[in-house]
Amino acid sequence: MPRYNSVFLQLPTYPQQILERKKAEVLQKGITLYDFGVGDPREAVPDFIPKALKEAVSGHFGYPSIVGDPLFRQTVADYVKRRFGVELDPERQILPCSGSKEAVFHAPLLVIDPKAPDRTVLFPDPGYPAYCRGALFAGGEAIPVPLTGDFVFRPWELSEEILKKTRLLWLNTPHNPSGAVTSLSDLKRIAALCRKYDILCISDECYADVYTDDPPHSMLECGFENILVFHSLSKRSGMTGYRSAFIAGDPEIIEQYRRLRTNFGVAPQSFVNAAAVAAWSDDSHASARREIFREKKRLFIDFFTEQGWEFTGADASLYLWLKTPEGQSPVEMSEELLSVGVVVSPGCYYALTDAGDQHIRLAMVPDLESCKEAIAQWAALLEKK
Repeated sequence: MPRYNSVFLQLPTYPQQILERKKAEVLQKGITLYDFGVGDPREAVPDFIPKALKEAVSGHFGYPSIVGDPLFRQTVADYVKRRFGVELDPERQILPCSGSKEAVFHAPLLVIDPKAPDRTVLFPDPGYPAYCRGALFAGGEAIPVPLTGDFVFRPWELSEEILKKTRLLWLNTPHNPSGAVTSLSDLKRIAALCRKYDILCISDECYADVYTDDPPHSMLECGFENILVFHSLSKRSGMTGYRSAFIAGDPEIIEQYRRLRTNFGVAPQSFVNAAAVAAWSDDSHASARREIFREKKRLFIDFFTEQGWEFTGADASLYLWLKTPEGQSPVEMSEELLSVGVVVSPGCYYALTDAGDQHIRLAMVPDLESCKEAIAQWAALLEKK
């Protein structure tokens, strides 16, 4: 019997695996599912994107490049300039990655020395589970920072003792699961804090192009020193299965990250990069997707408002973060909804502290008609009480 990694053995089951099992049980009963659990919208990828991929699949393929081809990097630089007004050097400030999750998981390996006393990784809680898991596998001290109220992460409120031991700080804006957006003034304050304490700040901005009215800002607007950002095509373009994203920021850190990533074997294939070039070059499809998500959210916002329920997420992201009614736990509410086929995620799936204990997350995944049907099922459930 092999001796397994103790970090791996101590990890709880990944939240989405739990959800998949429960969904399978409901499907076996013949109940129609309205799945708001996993953030993988059903809207088809625009035809020009798979067309670009197919046209790039020809001839011999060597090992993919860690840095990607020049056209990919220039296209990303053009996008960042259009979207955030920030100029990047395509040669020194951009790296492709195979979706943002692998980059999130591997990032702590860049700065964490498992033998050092200062090996803390800070991240918002609730939050993306990979922030914690990547830190643990790298030998870091993973410290979740509980979020409440508006669910905006304010690391300047932490003690100096913690900040002095911190090597990596994760920021996520718009935030998963709450949809909270960090203001530009707060981003600048976080950037200054990280430079003061020599902390690498990585801003996970994968939902930056999914918003209702005002476009969220990027950490790149606060300068490059000690700053990296991650952007993905999974939500912006619906390309979850393509596994395509990029890393950008401080050129000195990018150089070290490039050296580190030669060890992983996770560089995206050239034909995936070709599809990414098509996607990052076009803003109209992202705008059309925003309108679809806006309309889906409007349906639920009207329903929640009618019920008098508290929620966040109206401004950005794929999600609505609903505070459960008094006297009902998120697990109880999710189980009750699942009985009529409406799939949601209890907030505890995304939290290591009690920060998610009174919430559920809904991902705007089903189509508009299915959203209407799910709300009708939910309303009927409430009428029976």
